[in-house]
Amino acid sequence: MQSRCMNGRRKNSFMIKAERIFAGMLAVFLLLGSFFPVPLVWAQGSGGQAYVLYDAPARYGSDYPMVTALLEHLGHFELQCETDAVEDWQAYKIAAADVVVVVGLRDTRLPEELLAALTGARKVIWFEKNIEQLAAYRHWDDFSLQGTMSGWSYVKDTEERYFPDWLRVVIARPGAGSRVVATIHDISASEPLAWQRDNICYCGLLETDPVFMVTLGNVLHQFLGSQHPPVQQVLLRIEDVSPLTDPKAVRKVLEAVRRYHIPFAIGVIPVGIGADGKRVAMHESPELTAVLQDAQADGASIIMHGYTHQNEFSPKTGEGYEFWNARDDKPIDNIEAFTAERLEAGIAELVRCGLIPVAFEPPHYAMSSGAYRELSRFFNIFSGQVQISDKTEAISLTMPYTTKSPYLNGMLVLPENMGYYDGGREHDMAAMLKSSEQIQDVPDAFAGFFYHGYLAPDILPSIIEHVRAQGYEFYDIRQQDIRVQSSQIEITGSHGDIQVHVAKELQDAWGDAPLQENTMEKVGSVHIIVLVLLIAALLFIIIRLQLNARKKYESEPLDGPAAKK
Repeated sequence: MQSRCMNGRRKNSFMIKAERIFAGMLAVFLLLGSFFPVPLVWAQGSGGQAYVLYDAPARYGSDYPMVTALLEHLGHFELQCETDAVEDWQAYKIAAADVVVVVGLRDTRLPEELLAALTGARKVIWFEKNIEQLAAYRHWDDFSLQGTMSGWSYVKDTEERYFPDWLRVVIARPGAGSRVVATIHDISASEPLAWQRDNICYCGLLETDPVFMVTLGNVLHQFLGSQHPPVQQVLLRIEDVSPLTDPKAVRKVLEAVRRYHIPFAIGVIPVGIGADGKRVAMHESPELTAVLQDAQADGASIIMHGYTHQNEFSPKTGEGYEFWNARDDKPIDNIEAFTAERLEAGIAELVRCGLIPVAFEPPHYAMSSGAYRELSRFFNIFSGQVQISDKTEAISLTMPYTTKSPYLNGMLVLPENMGYYDGGREHDMAAMLKSSEQIQDVPDAFAGFFYHGYLAPDILPSIIEHVRAQGYEFYDIRQQDIRVQSSQIEITGSHGDIQVHVAKELQDAWGDAPLQENTMEKVGSVHIIVLVLLIAALLFIIIRLQLNARKKYESEPLDGPAAKK
């Protein structure tokens, strides 16, 4: 009995030592976690590989980058795209691709070797011109090219819809054994617009007109398929809420929305600069901050809508451009540094106020490619329309669905394609609802609109009710995978669970800031490695302590009856 008691006492002593060691190692682990932020690794799209060949990036006489726009659409299907001019085509790239996309914007003589390689490709999607060369190579004797024609009145794919009569369509009749997926019509005639024969998919028009966007989306779904669920969603964004906005007006608008118990977003400008040049930060507007905090607590998503919504070329917040020189219609000089500085400051100001940005929206949707590169380092979700040219801010793109944007380095784009209510004009609402109805023809349609936070909310309930009656589900950004990363702030989230980490020195600089940090921090790969090493070290120490305790026990004589035996 005595030996058991002695052994028990030794075990208790051993456990105390082990616990002390473990506590010390755990403290080291936690300390390391505070110094080394979690690295974020984001998976690439899983839709396969696409190889895009083009004879011209834009139409002759136009600055509109058609190929860039097409790549944005392909991003909806999460295709990893590589592009080459036709004259630079590579046989091994065609062989490796899941789909080869050929864009024919001009009459071009294609080499026979390219036609042979395309014949052996897994799938080819061809737009507009030069398809007759492939048909001849493949001996499609019943194929016929009718030419390029305009004057069409409507298009039919899943539904019939208006078609602008000025659009010029290449009419190619595919012959027997083909599957027609869309037709074009006038009063007395109809022709195939899009079809598939063997491994060749063809569409006689590549255009970015908003009316044609739905047809293009449906055609691509027919050609590529989709893993997206057939859920149709809409994003409501309350717009242009800055420290200069009347908090009472914002509260009324938000109350009108919250009565419907739907998710929505608020486009927040962190710093306001008035006509007098006075600068007001959001933390200097406690009443408005409280209104926004309450909305966020009830489920609203905060979208960072620029930093000041102005710059030296258009200086008034809410009206000015920020990441574009609107005076001269060109990119801002040193835009990368300009963008990074404002994103850093804007994220910090919002988080200081307890407002957690989960996406970004540029003022007037105007941003150059250099600004987009910087933006994608800070955010992974974008709200609005995408400017796809550095030549003019007028060249922008909106689509009938979300996309993983190649132009924005893989950012998730939530399009605004319905327009907005401008106050006092009934046709605004009618036009918005007509747009959402048209977009619905796409099986996984995504609609987006906004309503200014300073307007009377009279019309907003009617818009919400009509959109809901159309069958849309209101979209919750917080359910997406969220990544916001600045030098001192990290925001991650998924399925509504959002984690925020702020560097201690920044938190200290804020003083009495309202931010309440999450107690659970995301454990990244560095933390996991460190934790595994610590556990291994702990197990080694435990084993050594056990062995030492056993040797000591066996070597020590015991007094009493048990020792005499």
